[in-house]
Amino acid sequence: MEDVVEGYVKIKVPGERSITKKDKVFYNPKMAVNRDISVAVVQSFLNRFKRERFLVCDPLGGSGVRGIRYAKELINPSGKVEVFINDINPHAYEAIKENVKLNNLENVKVFNKDANVLLSEHFRTFNLVDIDPFGSPNPYLDSAIRSCITRDGIIAMTATDTAVLYGSYRKACIRNYDAIPLPGDKELAVRLLIGYAIRVAGKYDIGLRPILSHFTDHYIRTFLVTERGAKRADEAMERLGYVKIENEEKVVRKREEGFERGFGGLFYLGEISDIETVKDALRIAQERGYSKRSIKILEEIYQECTVGNVIGCYNIHRICSAIREHVPPVRAIVEMLRERGFRASRVHYDPNGIKTDGKVEDVIECIREYNRRR
Repeated sequence: MEDVVEGYVKIKVPGERSITKKDKVFYNPKMAVNRDISVAVVQSFLNRFKRERFLVCDPLGGSGVRGIRYAKELINPSGKVEVFINDINPHAYEAIKENVKLNNLENVKVFNKDANVLLSEHFRTFNLVDIDPFGSPNPYLDSAIRSCITRDGIIAMTATDTAVLYGSYRKACIRNYDAIPLPGDKELAVRLLIGYAIRVAGKYDIGLRPILSHFTDHYIRTFLVTERGAKRADEAMERLGYVKIENEEKVVRKREEGFERGFGGLFYLGEISDIETVKDALRIAQERGYSKRSIKILEEIYQECTVGNVIGCYNIHRICSAIREHVPPVRAIVEMLRERGFRASRVHYDPNGIKTDGKVEDVIECIREYNRRR
C-alpha cells in the first residue's frame, strides 16, 4: 500500500493502479483537482446556508478520499458535518474503514451496499449527494435526487462519458440522456447534462439550479441546488431549449417552440455557474492552499461569469481558418473586445475559446484589425 496526502487528509491506496474498474480499490490522483474544487464549492454553500447538521453522502466511495475530505475539511459554522461513505466493492469497503481510522474521524459512517440501495433507504435525508461514477451518473441520478432534501440540498455529479455528451456517440446520448448532442462547443455538453438532471428532478416537483459547472480534462462536473415545489420545477423546465450552431453563432429555440431539424437538445439555457459561489469558492481554495490548477480553473470560471449568461464560446482557431487569417493571441482579442465595450473573457475548457456578448462579426473585426497592425 502507498501513502497519499491530498488536501488535509492522508490515505492508503494500492501502489499499483491501472485507474480502471479492475483496480481492487479505485483511486485516481488526477481527480484531486476535482475534489479541491468540490470542497471549496460546498464550503462556500455552507457559509451562506446556515444549518445545524449537514449530512453528506458519497455513495461511490472507492478509496473514500472524497468523503473523507468532506468530513475533515468542511466546516459548518452552525453545527456539525456528518458523512456517509459507501462502496459495493468489499475491498474498497475495508480500505475506506482503514482510511477513516487513519484520519481519526468520528463523523463518518461506512457502508458496503449497492449505491442505489443505500440512497433509496434514505429518502429526503442528505444535504449533499455526490455522485462520482465510472462513466455516466445517469444510473444513480434518480435515487440521488430522491435521497436529497428538497430545498437547499446539493446534487453534485461527475460525468466521464464526455464523448457521449459532446456528440461523438450520438445514439448513445439519445439513449442515455434522451437528448440530441451538438459537437463543436464543450459547454453544450455541460448544458445537456444539467438539462437532463432538471427533467429527472421535475417529475418529483423539484427544481434544480446550477451554482458551479465545469468541463475539465476527461470529465464534466456540476453542482445543482434543489428547490422545492411544482412552481420551481416549472421555472427550471422553462430554461430548457434547443440550440444549433450557424457560422459559429449559437441559435436558440425555446422548448415550447418545438424541435426542428439541425438543432440539438434539450440544453439548459440559464446560467451554469453562480458568480458569488464561484468568487467565494476561489477565495476558500486560495486561503487553504489548494492546488494551483484548481485555483486557475476557478479564476477562469469567475471571469466567464462576468460576461453574463452567454451560451458557449467562439473558437479563434476555427474562425481564423474559415476567414483565412493568422491566429492572434486569445488574450489580445479579449482585450480588443473589451476596448470596444463588449464583455469578454477566456474560457476554462478551451485554450482557443473566447466568451463574449459580442457577435462573431465583432470577433472577426478584432482579428483582422490585429493582423493589420502586425
